[in-house]
Amino acid sequence: MPMRRLIAVLLATIAVACGSGTSEWFPATDLSAMTWSEISGRARNTTVHYAMWTGDEARNRFYQGPAADTLRQDLAITLTIVPLADTSDLVNKLVTEKAAGLLRGSVDLVWINGANFRIAKRAGILWGPFVQALPNFQHFDPVATRFDFGTTTDGLEAPYEQAQFVFAYDSARIAAPPASFAELLDWIREHPGRFTYPAIPDFTGSSFTRHFLLHSGKAPPSAFTERFDPDLYARASKPVIELLHAMKPSLWRKGETFPATLAEMDRLFVNGEIDFTMNYSPTFASDKIARGEFPATVRTFVPKDGTISDYSFLAIPFNAPNPAGALAVINTFMSPSHAIARARAMGGLFPLRAAHLSTSERDDVAALPRGAATLPLTELAAHRIQDAHAEYVDRFEKDWRTGVLQR
Repeated sequence: MPMRRLIAVLLATIAVACGSGTSEWFPATDLSAMTWSEISGRARNTTVHYAMWTGDEARNRFYQGPAADTLRQDLAITLTIVPLADTSDLVNKLVTEKAAGLLRGSVDLVWINGANFRIAKRAGILWGPFVQALPNFQHFDPVATRFDFGTTTDGLEAPYEQAQFVFAYDSARIAAPPASFAELLDWIREHPGRFTYPAIPDFTGSSFTRHFLLHSGKAPPSAFTERFDPDLYARASKPVIELLHAMKPSLWRKGETFPATLAEMDRLFVNGEIDFTMNYSPTFASDKIARGEFPATVRTFVPKDGTISDYSFLAIPFNAPNPAGALAVINTFMSPSHAIARARAMGGLFPLRAAHLSTSERDDVAALPRGAATLPLTELAAHRIQDAHAEYVDRFEKDWRTGVLQR
């Protein structure tokens, strides 16, 4: 081993042995021999560094405010947010750290999904498995949370949020929105310049285009979920890429440019330049109405074909300096009280199984404000489909760039 790398490994090992404050690193294999009380005890009076995407202000306010306050009061944990512009930045950093033998990192906890999770799992840069050790995992459907974009989670990440893709329109301008994705295509052709979507790699723009792959008719949407089928992808993707390319002249600015972000698209919508916007949070329009950012006449809809709904997950890096603290924070974020507080502050779907809630918790969920622009949970659930396997996502995004954006 080169001398420089040997020194780095020795220093990292010493750092792990010394610990930080009252936290103590331990391998995931020790979980089976530890009680939850022991884990919680190790977590008290420690700092947990939580790496998350910080592109949403409502989320930032909640996790830096009420969520951090609860952890401080209940567990004496200090939550420090590590801002991420893109989760892939941290994944790449962890891959580099593992290659360098850095056994003590700077992040204890990360919000991770989809392709990033698949890469992290394959690279062996996650600590765990740990999910079965969490008392609050009982509140989640173990079958529904077994896959993350087609990759089996295998206890390496824990579910804590659920979202579903919705469209928004202004009912003062449009009496009835398109009822299906086919009708949406017709509407776009009949109203040139009045529709657009964020350019990939924007997450929402990628999700929007992927609906046409899932609803291509080459197979039911569920066929795209659990494994990658190259033959199915070839049959389904080629006509969809052609369809999206043919759509370009009917888009805002004739498809010569796309909004770079969802925030930019929302501005176009509010300014009356386009007639629809979109989001992964079913409550986003109601939230924006309440803040005075959208007109009171804005409403949301989902096409009858169904829209993508996914869980968000939390994972622990392989070299997290404070795994006990990370476990305690994750368990708190999976609790009914946290989910209710998060729904009040941020909106979104309530991800926990109702059968596992107390009577008072069910009452609290029933009393959550829905907002005039938010669809009933029953309507959302009736039009919910799972997202595609991460390999479909990767390939489709690359094909969109070459077959739509650059063509």
